[in-house]
Amino acid sequence: MKAKFFCCLPYRVVTGLLIIMCLHSPGFSQAGKVGSLSYLKARNGIGGFNLGGFPTGEQMAGLTYLDGEGSKPDADSCITYEYHSDKPLDLEGGLTASHICIRTYQDKIVNIYVFFNRDQGYKMLSKFLHWYGTFTAKPNDYQDVYLWESRTVKLLLSYHPDDEQGIAIYTSVALTNAINAQNAKRLTQLLTSNE
Repeated sequence: MKAKFFCCLPYRVVTGLLIIMCLHSPGFSQAGKVGSLSYLKARNGIGGFNLGGFPTGEQMAGLTYLDGEGSKPDADSCITYEYHSDKPLDLEGGLTASHICIRTYQDKIVNIYVFFNRDQGYKMLSKFLHWYGTFTAKPNDYQDVYLWESRTVKLLLSYHPDDEQGIAIYTSVALTNAINAQNAKRLTQLLTSNE
């Protein structure tokens, strides 16, 4: 009886490990269904930039401080960079960007700003609707401004025929909350130190 149990044990262990590995691999796990906000959360960025992550070495080589900003952090302790690539700024799904900027907080990407030519506006909207589903808000019925909002990622798309460029802004909700908490703490300290 004991011999039979030990003979089957390795098979069961191996099978169990294979099942666990498959369930946790990207190909088998639910990474977010295309056409839903879960896909926005799963993608967590665009063009190789990921919200909450650190820029890669290749990306760092292409980053320069945004003109006029220098390496000095803004009021939120963030630094904004412009990305310059040797390659064209082709994004997923045939989308192209005229340029990309990122804003970092403690070296982590909090915002990704994707600028595009105005003639790309409808194409951007069409791709975003396909990828992320129907927008969660449209602040103004008379302007082309669309918002997709999840618990972890926000995406704002804005373009207008009279403007030369449109913009898509990806935002990390967690890092934005951390920035807001830091600002509230600073304000409290400032108010209590003046008393």
